[in-house]
Amino acid sequence: MKNKKANFFKGFTLIELLVVIAIIGILATVILNSLTQSQAKAYNSKIAQQLNSFRTAAQMYFINHAGYGPATSACNDGMFNDVDTQDGSPGLYIATGNLPDFSQVTCNSTIKDYALKATLYSGTDYWCVDSTGASRSLSGTPNNGTICP
Repeated sequence: MKNKKANFFKGFTLIELLVVIAIIGILATVILNSLTQSQAKAYNSKIAQQLNSFRTAAQMYFINHAGYGPATSACNDGMFNDVDTQDGSPGLYIATGNLPDFSQVTCNSTIKDYALKATLYSGTDYWCVDSTGASRSLSGTPNNGTICP
């Protein structure tokens, strides 16, 4: 004869199932948070890489044109818009599609100096490169100067 009580205890209780669901929820939250932080670091690295490449191209432009061109604060003018390969294509590095969509670019140049700034993922920081060789992350709002503060 079979024991009826033995069949009654097969399976999981409601409490055990709720504990497992809670653990899965906590793990999912931790993993999603890590993915978001990784995405932010990847975006920031992309911006820094593009602006550092721009600086190299700007040096080629300077040599070919005996300066950075006329003074401008427009990113679609002068050196900032030049995609000629003989000039190093500085405009290519900040062209639409080569930086993340959220990044706002600020361009400023004179014949002898330039500074290029792009906002990072946080929106409160930006990456700055200039003609003095500076390349760094700064907090706040980008200014209109031709050097990184």
